[in-house]
Amino acid sequence: MKIVLESLRFYLIFFIFGTILTFITHLVFFTIGVDPEKFSWIAIVGAFIFMFVLYRNRGWGKKYNNLILWSSVILIVLFILVIPDTSPTHLHTSIYVYSYGFPDAFLTLYIEDGTSFIIPNLFSKRIMNWDVYSFGLLVNFIVMYLSLQFIFKYVTKEKIL
Repeated sequence: MKIVLESLRFYLIFFIFGTILTFITHLVFFTIGVDPEKFSWIAIVGAFIFMFVLYRNRGWGKKYNNLILWSSVILIVLFILVIPDTSPTHLHTSIYVYSYGFPDAFLTLYIEDGTSFIIPNLFSKRIMNWDVYSFGLLVNFIVMYLSLQFIFKYVTKEKIL
């Protein structure tokens, strides 16, 4: 339960601070005449840096086991790369919607005439738009973390935590 609450705290602080930073960057870029949609990634990088500094200074995140934490992150990335979207949605005449993530799809690509796997779609330069469902990413992380914790604790009979 502590892991779920710690993950929810990270998610809520990141979401709130990311929203504030996105609003500020859009406002600043719009005022100086630059297209803010091209530089929306700056707010996400700033939010990650803020979260790193906040967690370091407050001493939060000590409840996570580093082996299980990084194994969960690696599994999420591998599932995105390996598991294809078996049924893409035909959105428009030539635009398809591909969703990736396991067990909950959280990454969506809008692409012209793409393939089921993510790597050819990323390098095809035909991506129209992309979307990240952050709550789905949180659910995937919690499921992977708790599953790996169960495997390490009960199946291998070793006390890692």
